Amino acid sequence: MSKKGKNTNGAWTKGTFSFREIINGDIFAHEQLMKNLWYILFVVFLTVVYIYNKYKTENVLIEIIKTQSVVKELRAYSVSNANELMSLSKESEVVRLIEENGLNIKELKMPPEKIIVKVK
Repeated sequence: MSKKGKNTNGAWTKGTFSFREIINGDIFAHEQLMKNLWYILFVVFLTVVYIYNKYKTENVLIEIIKTQSVVKELRAYSVSNANELMSLSKESEVVRLIEENGLNIKELKMPPEKIIVKVK
């Protein structure tokens, strides 16, 4: 037998591939490789799908992180606005704002009465 996976009559020996055969493309003429071509293509396809899936997952995670930071900012803004609204709606604060702005509105000393209208 000679070196590099071929015997004297030019036939391939089992399981031996050299770097030169891979580069030249002689490996694709090997009968064993041709028998397993669909399996090899399936593995290549699964590898491509795996890489694509990982890429898309990383993009989704980046978007989730960005969205979470925006939600935190908006939540803080909402809480500060709610606190400000609560403080502005206190009776003492309303009276102070009325006096500051010089509005001619007086505070009621007695509770409002219910008006009853009789229909004829």
